Amino acid sequence: MSDAGPAEQWVEGARAGDRVALAKLLTTLHPQLRARAAARMSAALRARSSPEDILQEVYLEVAHGVRGFEPRGRGAFAAWVQTILDHKLIDAHRALFRQARDVGRELPLDAAPGSSFELLLDVVYSESGTPSRVVRRQEALAALLACLPELSEDQQQAIRGRFLEGRSVREVAARLNKTEDAVVALCQRGLASLRVAMDRRGEFTHGG
Repeated sequence: MSDAGPAEQWVEGARAGDRVALAKLLTTLHPQLRARAAARMSAALRARSSPEDILQEVYLEVAHGVRGFEPRGRGAFAAWVQTILDHKLIDAHRALFRQARDVGRELPLDAAPGSSFELLLDVVYSESGTPSRVVRRQEALAALLACLPELSEDQQQAIRGRFLEGRSVREVAARLNKTEDAVVALCQRGLASLRVAMDRRGEFTHGG
């Protein structure tokens, strides 16, 4: 342990169940992972998804599987996450091809996708009660994606339904088999937990 650098110590911590250590690892790797995702996404896939959409799936799989990860030298964790990313991209392109084939038409290549994660980022900080604007957006998005797996499964599903898929409280409640009040509470607690977790990662806002 004493000879290990911060990254190696974070890997050890993440394998032991330390979610903060895992968030630090993913936040550090995010710029190169986002660049890799963006470079390997076809125009058709970019019209339907953002790199953040793909990376969120990657980070969830990493969070679920990190305890079983076996480090095999420096850089092994990054290589493992890159492999998961590459598989997710292959799956996303295959699904897109199947959808296009099934409907008998090509998806539009010039659609402006927008990022539902950027909207969620704004919601996280707009709910803080303090007027502010996110001024370090890419770093904040990296922290957001890395911290989402820290939420409970119900909180993740409620926030994904409400803010990433744009569903109504009633629709999310029906999907989760919960009352509408319970969904509202899950979202409020989840947003508060995200803000706290992200604040541990850095200061991303200026007062407005």
